[in-house]
Amino acid sequence: MRWRCSDSSLLPCVAAAFLVVCPLRAQSPTDESNPQASSRSEELGYLNARDGTQLTGTLTVPAGQGPWPGIVLLSIAGTQPLVDRLVESGYAVLTPERRGFVAVEPLLRATFTDLADDVRAALDALGSRDEVDGRALALIAQADDAPPAMLAVPASEDPVPLVLLAPPAFPGVETFRLEQRWQAERAGAGPEELEALDEYVMRIAEIAMSDSEPYVRAYRLEQLRAGTRVELPRSASFPSDERQMHFFSSPLWHDRLAFDPESVLARLESPVLVLIGADDVNTPMGSYLDALRRALSRAGTEDAGVCRIPGRTRHAFSPDAIEAIDAWLALRVTSPAERREERAGPPTGCLPDSEREAP
Repeated sequence: MRWRCSDSSLLPCVAAAFLVVCPLRAQSPTDESNPQASSRSEELGYLNARDGTQLTGTLTVPAGQGPWPGIVLLSIAGTQPLVDRLVESGYAVLTPERRGFVAVEPLLRATFTDLADDVRAALDALGSRDEVDGRALALIAQADDAPPAMLAVPASEDPVPLVLLAPPAFPGVETFRLEQRWQAERAGAGPEELEALDEYVMRIAEIAMSDSEPYVRAYRLEQLRAGTRVELPRSASFPSDERQMHFFSSPLWHDRLAFDPESVLARLESPVLVLIGADDVNTPMGSYLDALRRALSRAGTEDAGVCRIPGRTRHAFSPDAIEAIDAWLALRVTSPAERREERAGPPTGCLPDSEREAP
């Protein structure tokens, strides 16, 4: 039995009928030291049938007949080392392009519900492939891609093992406040400046989370910006003050600030591994880990773990992260599915709690 949708979510299943496959890219046929020599890749098009958005991704499949267990990998950077390792381990890997990858506006207009539907469409598309075992799928999501993945998995009929790298652990507003404060502290802001920044951030969040239309929120945010001398720390995500207010008035930021990761994590029923790099979090590490573990203790699965590893996982996949992911999946995602050997808890190699420190 392949990956399937419940009767209440039939529309995403239509995505399989809209698959568009481009010609295979040439691979090195003989160099065994090159992981791509024993794999093939193709561009895959599929449909989010709920809102009609055409989506694309790259499907990489091991050489041979299969069927292979499948992984949907959600990340915007540094995926190739992990893809190579997973394919070498016998997984077919689909790496979707996030909507708005070329132009940011489609992403800003999307809600978290839209993005969760994108994730389910990717799982449906991957599970419908002849060379993939639709009963043996898993989902890996990094940083900003984690919330849609967390929302998508509980809605699936079959439990889908989930690996989250540096996901949010605090409510969206608190995460935003802590991140802005962390950047300001690094820039040398003093106590009074930090207090003013906290107040400004909370006023931004109040407007951004209101139920008014985006253009009304944009107007109110611009009025707020014009009436204060406080500035948010510079970030590549916000190239100018005007762009900041445009971002914050969007549906995406409305949902990001309203997101409550603890309640969403508590609804999970599938195996879940949370990986966090020791150098990753720009929020207090101890409180971050406690929030994650508190939420997972309420989840409907006994196979849930939090693992802190050396280095970073937020913008890259370190060797430690790749090892941990591969080892964890090996016990939970197999084809045929009957070979699966579920084990509770995180993989070996996690840093002990005694070593955790706030950044």
